[in-house]
Amino acid sequence: MSIIGKLNFQELNNLNLCVKRLAKHCCKRQFNKQISSSTRCGKFGFLFDIDGVIVRGKRLLPSARAAFELLIDRHGHFQVPTLFVTNAGNSLRQQKAEQLSEWLKIKVDADQVVMSHSPLKMFRQFHDKKVLVTGQGPVVDIAKGLGFNDVITVDEIRHIFTNLDMVDHKRRKSAPCGFQDYFPRIEAVILFGEPVRWETHLQLVVDILLANGNPTKPQVKSLIHIFQF
Repeated sequence: MSIIGKLNFQELNNLNLCVKRLAKHCCKRQFNKQISSSTRCGKFGFLFDIDGVIVRGKRLLPSARAAFELLIDRHGHFQVPTLFVTNAGNSLRQQKAEQLSEWLKIKVDADQVVMSHSPLKMFRQFHDKKVLVTGQGPVVDIAKGLGFNDVITVDEIRHIFTNLDMVDHKRRKSAPCGFQDYFPRIEAVILFGEPVRWETHLQLVVDILLANGNPTKPQVKSLIHIFQF
């Protein structure tokens, strides 16, 4: 994760440390929830990576299901706090929990899943600001599920500012939006992985940054916060 703006090298190092602490806090909070609901509260718990540990692609790895059967009781409940972590950011926690439940044939709750973007729930200072989201999957639903209330996508930007897309001319809209002069300033950009049309998204994100969040009033410097997962 990085923030683009007036930040020196030391400040960037401090920011990376802050993000790591946020992720650790997020996992700890999820563990506390699991401890309160576990049938047997030991002094330890498990954090399982998903990709390459439980599945490879969409194929369940051998012995994964048998291994997890050792962690549950006869009622299908986890006997110790158990969380699943992934650096994927293109799906909702509920969707990932449902996938795990199907793969392992045990009940996995959304509260047991920590995605790469989960720490953003703690960035409440941005939740009511105008945020541009891009990436793959249901990026709007993901952002709103994390607490962001005012979300706009790259495709919506392309519709409002028809001449801004200098890459994909064939997909341009014929008429611009009449409200572009009243467009509110974008104050943050969230990248949920790599979008399908990366070249268009990259160009528009860079233009938004150079315009300091307002494409109608270009500026030299950018003070927008950009988060990448």
